[in-house]
Parts: sequence; C-alpha cells; structure tokens
Amino acid sequence: MKKKLILLSIILSVAFIFISSCKKQENPEIKKWKTAILKKRAAEDKEFKTSPTSPIAGLNRLTASPDKTSYIIFKEGNFELINKKTDDSLISVFKKDNKWFWEVFDKDFFCKASGKPVESGKPLEGDITCKYNRYNFLVYPLDSRLVLVSFDPEKKEVKEFTRRYYYPPNPDYRVKAKIIRLDKKDEVKMITSQNLIKTSYRYARIEFKINGKKEHLFAYKKDLSKKPGEGYLFIPFKDKTNGKETYGAGRFLEIKEPAGDSFILDFNEAFNPLCNYAPVWNCSYPPSENILNIPIKAGEKKYPIEH
Repeated sequence: MKKKLILLSIILSVAFIFISSCKKQENPEIKKWKTAILKKRAAEDKEFKTSPTSPIAGLNRLTASPDKTSYIIFKEGNFELINKKTDDSLISVFKKDNKWFWEVFDKDFFCKASGKPVESGKPLEGDITCKYNRYNFLVYPLDSRLVLVSFDPEKKEVKEFTRRYYYPPNPDYRVKAKIIRLDKKDEVKMITSQNLIKTSYRYARIEFKINGKKEHLFAYKKDLSKKPGEGYLFIPFKDKTNGKETYGAGRFLEIKEPAGDSFILDFNEAFNPLCNYAPVWNCSYPPSENILNIPIKAGEKKYPIEH
C-alpha cells in the first residue's frame, strides 16, 4: 500500500510539472500579439500625458454662431464667447462668404492652419490649432458653426494622470469574424454627448462568436466615397460591463476595413469615447442595434477606475 501511495505521488508530481511546463510555453504568436498590445497602450498613455491637446487636458468648448461676430475673452480661468468687443477681447471670429475669419487683438494669441501661421483677417481653413500663453486650441467647423476647444496642460487631471486602465490582453476576445457588406447603406443618426446629431452610414454587419455564442454588430462609415476594402470602419457598442467596469456610455472600435470577407475582430482594441476624459468632446452614443447582451471583458476600462 505504501509503495502504491509513493508511486501515485510521483505520478501526480510529474503530471503537475508537465502541466506547469505547458502553461509556461505560451504560443509564440500569442506572446508577440500581447507584447504589441501592451506596447501600444504604453505609447498611447504617454501621449495622453504629454500631448498639448491631450483629451484629458480639455478645458472648455466654445461654439461661434455664423450670424454674428463672436469675441473670445479669458475670465476666471476659462475662455468665454461674448457678443461685443471689450478691452479684454483676445480675438474675434466671424463668417463671411461661407468662410470663417479671425481678427487678433492680443499678440499672444496666434493660430496655425496645416502647420503654417494664419495672419489676422485671413480665413481659418485646414487643420487649425491655436495657442494663447500655456493654453492650446483645436478649431474646426461643425455644421454652420465654428467650434473652439481649449486645453490646459497644467490641469490637475493631467498632473495626476499616470495611465489608463485595461483588461489584461485576452486572446479569447480576439475572434474570427465575417463582414457582410450591405447593399443598402442607410443613414444612421447617432445622438451625441453635446445633444447633437452625427450622421453615419450603416455599412456592414459583422458576425462572430464569443464563448461559442453567435453575436453581431453593425459597422458604420462617415464617407462612402472610398472603395470596399479601403478606409476605416467605426463600431460603437455597449455590453454588460458598461457602468460597472467600463465607461457607461459604451466603447468604440475603429478597424481598417478588411479586403476580404473574413478577418480577426479584436475587442482588446476597444477604447473609450473621449467624453470619458473631459466634457468638452462631442461623442456619439452607440445605437440600440449595437448593444450586446454579454460582457466584453477586454480592452479599455473606464477612467478613473473605481477601486
């Protein structure tokens, strides 16, 4: 009996060593994929900390109307739009001949369009960024209005930021998927966090399995001018983790459109709308057709995380 127990003990020990060894020998491709995911997250977190227009540095959002001249002032730590010029006015913005123009009153306020300085009285066209002392601006037309989003790199939230929060890379949420491009690409109007409407086109149905269960999401495009297999697809979605472990309003995936009909859909790439970091952003809410009745424990968690 004693010999049998010793033999059984030896067998169990060998089995344990074998199983442990198998676990340590991770698939090289999976290991490479995990390394790439972690490296990408670290790079994005660094940009969140250091970028002059970091999402977390968003200070406030100004919207200029096309039917009047608006003047920007700085008051009590924030920028404001007023309807008349004062001694405190930094710049004015106005629309003429279907173009937006600006006039500078404070030489410390300057703008660039596509990297080149824009002179006072000239139109604001292209990719526009502005600066006033330590503050930065993104400026862009939205419908008929002009939006100016200000950023403060010395915000308390920026100074305290170390990293975003994620689920560990999990290959179970890196699934084989099928893309079915729709013949009729209807407009879909998505409500946004600024109580506005963003219009996209329902482009394709994405079918996949998670934990053996069939699921699907719709993918959208803002521009249908590109050929199939070109450009990017926008996949906003909600799942059972929202409001608990992940951002309550949902999460996004943006993927390069696959050339064929099959591809790998990786939920480890899911990220939060910028509204999770500052209320200055205008984020689409996922439509009801993109709500999953399962938890997707992959990708980015909400910020800041609740311990």
